[in-house]
Amino acid sequence: MVALRVGVDSVEAARRLGDAVRGSDRAVEVLVEVDCGTARTGVPAADAGRVARAASDAGLGVLGAFTFPGHGYGHDPEARERAARDEERALSEAAEALRELGLEIRVLSGGSTPTAGRWRPGPVDELRPGVYVFNDAQQLAMGCCGVDDLALAAASTVISVPAPDRFVLDAGSKVLGADRSAWVTGHGYLPQYPEATITALWEHHAVVHLPEGVPAPRLGAVLAVVPNHVCQPVNLADELVIARQGVELDRWRVAARGANT
Repeated sequence: MVALRVGVDSVEAARRLGDAVRGSDRAVEVLVEVDCGTARTGVPAADAGRVARAASDAGLGVLGAFTFPGHGYGHDPEARERAARDEERALSEAAEALRELGLEIRVLSGGSTPTAGRWRPGPVDELRPGVYVFNDAQQLAMGCCGVDDLALAAASTVISVPAPDRFVLDAGSKVLGADRSAWVTGHGYLPQYPEATITALWEHHAVVHLPEGVPAPRLGAVLAVVPNHVCQPVNLADELVIARQGVELDRWRVAARGANT
């Protein structure tokens, strides 16, 4: 039995979803998406009732509301705090709008990895951080985690050392992903060379520059590379190798591999 929940952020979307599942023996429940300041998807919290009414009229069960405080990403810790409070206010307002329709609020869902640590007891009763499971180079750069919290890296081989201050790895964008946000300095983080910068990324190559006086690794050396955004590398892999202190313990198959819509 599958419990299916779908986010809707417009009257049209609610009606179209209702039409699509009408007559099905599967119950489809919806959460109204509200925008708490990220300006991506979602309606203003004050309009949540309008969308919820359309969903209810379309025969869909309305569970509550959700939001994504993505504007908490960045170097400023105060921005994460503000985003968490914006999340609270938006979901509180949305909940009030739904209650005025006589709907029972079962879920008020929010959260992102940067703002999850700013959660406090109140209206938000579900968090959806994702990156926190492994963390990545951008979370490290923002100060949301420490080096010891980085749990996923690509094992990459040094395939060329063309200059004393430069070497090349065989992990490119098809392994590390291509994300490079404004708060990172390169295309990944090397724990063994924390001052190095991955300055260029191709599909199968990563070019690493070293600070003056730091010796380059030998040809054939295997180095760990922490990706900027961990979601992409996991999506690109068939399986993850689980290891502790260099000893392989297990392998996890990526169940959603090849299931992109």
